[in-house]
Amino acid sequence: MNQGRAPVRFQNVSRSFGSVVALDDFCLNIDAGEFITLLGPSGSGKTTALNILAGFDRATSGEVYIGERAVGALPPEKRNVGMVFQSFALFPHMSVFENVAFPLRMRRVPGPEIRQRVERTLEMVQLAGYGPRRPAALSGGQRQRVALARAVVAEPPVLLMDESLSALDLKLREELQEEIRRLHREFGTTVVFVTHDQGEALTLSDRIALMDAGTICQLDTPGALYDKPASRFVADFIGRTNIVPMDDGSHVSAVGLDAAPDKVVALSLRPEKLTRSPGPSDVRFDATVQDVAFRGATTELRLCLASGLLLRMSEPRSGALPLPARGETISAGFARQDATSLYE
Repeated sequence: MNQGRAPVRFQNVSRSFGSVVALDDFCLNIDAGEFITLLGPSGSGKTTALNILAGFDRATSGEVYIGERAVGALPPEKRNVGMVFQSFALFPHMSVFENVAFPLRMRRVPGPEIRQRVERTLEMVQLAGYGPRRPAALSGGQRQRVALARAVVAEPPVLLMDESLSALDLKLREELQEEIRRLHREFGTTVVFVTHDQGEALTLSDRIALMDAGTICQLDTPGALYDKPASRFVADFIGRTNIVPMDDGSHVSAVGLDAAPDKVVALSLRPEKLTRSPGPSDVRFDATVQDVAFRGATTELRLCLASGLLLRMSEPRSGALPLPARGETISAGFARQDATSLYE
């Protein structure tokens, strides 16, 4: 095992709160140095899994391993993990320097080494010179950087992040996403990140475990999860998509496709895969433009097909074709391989 990183394994972990099952025979292997995100809606079990890994909660059954060591019975302070909370959880009476130094002092690291490591870590999160300040004198983004510095200064083998960016505005979230990616490359620490924001998950992760009802619906790379969702739930949750249901053959024929194979319950068509300039071998259909919406770098067209099916089509504003008017009938299409079959 490389210093500063460790694999993590959830082995048949279940957690019940009375009659409510939060985790159901949850299994997940995380490689050393991997950045993995537990993604899902509220109540999916992602925070419960993180709390069990951190030691803030106990599994009803099953075991959790950090490296080769079973940690299910250990208190949080014995697990050697870093934690970044949504609420920052900084000590208000301590300076920035003392907040970041706290985990090193708990480990009885010598004073000169503490100063060196804290100053280096503050520089890495772009807070060099902020050591004497108190948290109250910092912006929200700066406080989150301090929380991140405190979590990584001891170079833990596993770093846990629980909705750590959700309290920040969009611009700050994007800046800190870049910061987290850079720090992960720098330290190589195994990161388990919890969020309900699929955009964050797609940006940050090596792999994403999309959860629902205490289980993993699909575990995959961001690209595979987006392009090849395994179910209707995954397709709907990750990004924006059009669902063409199979229970009405008129919808299938309206988009220019033949009947789908048995057991396919729907097709997923991403809005950006639709085009008003289909190629010779593309599937084609006619539709009426119901609405045209400006979305910054893109324009979204809301289309109504002959069957009554509504589709969204997203195209760059730099496109060669002039925008259609509401009520206009247009011809559109897509490459056949871009229609993803959904089996449940």
